[in-house]
Amino acid sequence: MCKLIRPYFLVAVSIILMLYIKLELSWIKGVALTDIFATVIGVMFVTTILWKVYQEYWKPKRDAVKKEQPGLLGL
Repeated sequence: MCKLIRPYFLVAVSIILMLYIKLELSWIKGVALTDIFATVIGVMFVTTILWKVYQEYWKPKRDAVKKEQPGLLGL
């Protein structure tokens, strides 16, 4: 579980640090950091859900089918 939460904290801490330091970079002017943060968190959330669906449902079924099928050595 810690491996899933770690990227969220890395992104959040870096954005909070940027807001705290109040960097005056020319490329960042006019960019809404709140929108970027919300988009990144949303994408990471969807990715995490898809990864868990893969691990919990699709992968075990695929592994069970592989165990049922005899390989070339089983002939």
